[in-house]
Amino acid sequence: MKIVLITTPVLELQQDRLEAPLGLLYIASYLKKHNINVEIIDLSGKPESQWHIPNGDIYGFTTHSTTYERTLKIKDLAIKVNSKAITVAGGAHASALPQQVSNDFDYVVVGEGEKAMLEIATSMPTKSIIIGKPVYDLDLLPYPDYSLVDIHSYYRSLAGKPCVSILSSRGCPYNCIFCNSITMGAHKPIRYRTVDNVIGEIETLKSRYKISSFRFQDDIFGTKTSWLKEFTNKVRPLNIDYRCFARANYCREPEFVGMLAQGGCRHVSIGVESGSSKILEAMGKDQTVEDIREGIIQAKASGLIVRVYLIVGYPGETWDTIHETIDLMLTCRPHEYIVYPLIPYPGTPLFQNPSMYGIRIIDYDFSKYFQVYGNRQAHFVYELGNVSSATLEKMRHYMIERLAELKWSGESNFI
Repeated sequence: MKIVLITTPVLELQQDRLEAPLGLLYIASYLKKHNINVEIIDLSGKPESQWHIPNGDIYGFTTHSTTYERTLKIKDLAIKVNSKAITVAGGAHASALPQQVSNDFDYVVVGEGEKAMLEIATSMPTKSIIIGKPVYDLDLLPYPDYSLVDIHSYYRSLAGKPCVSILSSRGCPYNCIFCNSITMGAHKPIRYRTVDNVIGEIETLKSRYKISSFRFQDDIFGTKTSWLKEFTNKVRPLNIDYRCFARANYCREPEFVGMLAQGGCRHVSIGVESGSSKILEAMGKDQTVEDIREGIIQAKASGLIVRVYLIVGYPGETWDTIHETIDLMLTCRPHEYIVYPLIPYPGTPLFQNPSMYGIRIIDYDFSKYFQVYGNRQAHFVYELGNVSSATLEKMRHYMIERLAELKWSGESNFI
């Protein structure tokens, strides 16, 4: 038996081939551990003329809402190669809309994929929707096997040096209403790899591929103080550089950002979302304006490059709340910023019950559900009460213009 795992290209992005498909690498490595023949076909950055699909008995696809129709096109190509093959859909879109996706695939995996794909490969369950059982002891997972891809074909960088993504944990202790990570079970209790297990992967990547720069892909990095202290002490002798995602309420603590800097962190990304207390509370963000202000100031004081993510159009957004966000950012002055529209992602409360939040979705064309693509482009696919999508567009463009003295995300050496 041979399993072929396929990544769909996102041709709308200016930088589609940033990094290897970490989720598929974890699944493939887990399958290899159980003596299953597996291949990864990463089509990121490749036009249709270069979509070459090998023969396989099972084809697995990571699905995203924005590229779902393209994934179906690739699936059809795979079936032409082997008409008897089994097709499996996983990822965010399949997890959010499993019943709908099951019309197009033999199996749909909801949530984490390692155990579910092994179950499909070894027993072919009679049910078509498989709930992926979480891996609670993450140290039991083998390291992602980069021999399955061309690691040097990706161009994510950190300060101009090649950078590889790594996970130290799975899950998130917070419950932000807008967050699409909920579809993959991210709000389950957070699970950590041991520090030694993470250090072992870093040492492997350094020795095997000469990689010394890393991007921690955790939803939030360093949420456990004892873990971060141990990690900082053990990673310092390795002389690596890294970047991560962190919350403002953590970054406002000098000890926290100090440990990041001591361990080699060069760049931290903070989900600010809004500078309005009203909007933050409505989001369920569990973060205050003062957290944001102090978090950015402390992170900068520690020597970190600070990037912030902002969202325009959450229910309750007005021109006043837009100005609150702009004023806060121009006061704190993060080094980099990016402004997203609110996206009512499938699987989130905003999509499942929009009227409860005063949202009227006007467009179910998921190919428009990008946070940002091309040259800072984005779509508002909904209206808020008396606030039209056109007005929301004006709000976003106005914020971008007012923050132009800061650096737009991506226009730096920290991609």
